[in-house]
Amino acid sequence: MYKVLILILALSSTGALAQTKRIVTYIDDVQEERKSTRWTLTEWLRIKERMKLMDLWLAMFSKPQQKFAPELSFSYFRGVGDSKFDLGTATNFDNDKSRTQGPSRFEEGRMQFWFTNAVTAATGVRTLDIDLGVEGRFHNRFMVDDEALADPLMGNWRPGTEKITQAGLNLRIFGANSQDSSLVGKIGKFDRDSGLIGAGKVSGNYWGGEISLYLLSILGAEANYYNYMDGKHKLGDSVDYFGFIEIYNVRVGYGQSHQNWEWKNDFNKLKTHESDRFVMARLYF
Repeated sequence: MYKVLILILALSSTGALAQTKRIVTYIDDVQEERKSTRWTLTEWLRIKERMKLMDLWLAMFSKPQQKFAPELSFSYFRGVGDSKFDLGTATNFDNDKSRTQGPSRFEEGRMQFWFTNAVTAATGVRTLDIDLGVEGRFHNRFMVDDEALADPLMGNWRPGTEKITQAGLNLRIFGANSQDSSLVGKIGKFDRDSGLIGAGKVSGNYWGGEISLYLLSILGAEANYYNYMDGKHKLGDSVDYFGFIEIYNVRVGYGQSHQNWEWKNDFNKLKTHESDRFVMARLYF
């Protein structure tokens, strides 16, 4: 009886070990493949004298891999900074506005999924190196001090937690995969709760972009921009940029971000500006 139990445990352990080994092997293969196709600035500078314009064009839009290679990444940002609130009347904002300023902190998460080489894998038709993806993002900001805004008409507003959630489509028009120098266009929908009693919530559409540039195989920079709209009217914008070090399937970075928002009704007008320094980490699959 004991021999049978020992045999069963041995077989179970062998199966689990084999499954773990397959997962590790898959991640190793993916990382090696992405590293071998990565576009870096130093490599381009090294060979640019030997390339004509057509050669460069073909290198940027080379034939993609024939297999479907979905990609997934998770990012987390955490930062501290300063928030400024300018509040005044809607009719005479520039003359009677009052400013409240105080320290704040934020946390943010992003998820991206890419359908890399989906068209080529499904049809066998050669296409440009363009891929479709989806993105989700949340951004929460917390005021460190419990400040109150001076409202010229209605007393005081109390800043609370600002919450932004958004989801949309991404289109990568340059770059073989998510761990490559790339250029991405973005569109989608968002919801924002300002955390202020008087300003309430807004919803609308956004558009933006992302650029990632590898200077070396493990060193690079990234920037993101979002423009938030309510129909034809701009409500705000957000930009972040950071330098990063990337080892294997982990990226860590340090950078800055800025957000601007504007809100008004028949009586009041409010402008906010947020500046932060942050650290980030990203995991690729």
